Amino acid sequence: MGNYTISITFNDKQQKVYREWQEHIKAIHGLYGNYSYTVWSDGIGQFIEVYSHLTKTTLDLTDIDNF
Repeated sequence: MGNYTISITFNDKQQKVYREWQEHIKAIHGLYGNYSYTVWSDGIGQFIEVYSHLTKTTLDLTDIDNF
């Protein structure tokens, strides 16, 4: 039985928003904290959400322009 690899790749727009969000968290709290990533598909596009355990907030990185 082989191992599965799970990979998330952000496009340039998603990466920029993600980095800005992380930097705001670090500026306020002094650290980035831990994150959980949720990824799912509806058959048309891919949805991506990132949850910050430190701030208890969720960032929606879904890029509907790529649907």
